[in-house]
Amino acid sequence: MGILDILKGAAGGRSAAKGQKAKCPNCGEQVTLDMIRCPKCGVRIKSMFRRKCPKCQTLNELDISKCKKCGYDFEPESGGPKKTYFLCPICKYKMTTFMTRCPACNTRFV
Repeated sequence: MGILDILKGAAGGRSAAKGQKAKCPNCGEQVTLDMIRCPKCGVRIKSMFRRKCPKCQTLNELDISKCKKCGYDFEPESGGPKKTYFLCPICKYKMTTFMTRCPACNTRFV
């Protein structure tokens, strides 16, 4: 934990939800999820918005990285899609795109 993390925590920064826009459930005002309070009605944003765990359905705070009940890691969700690899059945060469021939052993796949 560095000094930047301490300052972010003291200022109420939420890296997981920073910049995401939503409507305040209390008054309908446009807010960003990194705000501490709604500028119109003053309700605490952190207490109104929660992140639901896809594994156990527990509601967690927005800035949490792991589920408080089951430990599900929320961070890999933002990583994007997983890469698909194609494997040659003869020489086990790993390809990132599908090809009709193996570039290593010249085996035809069709």
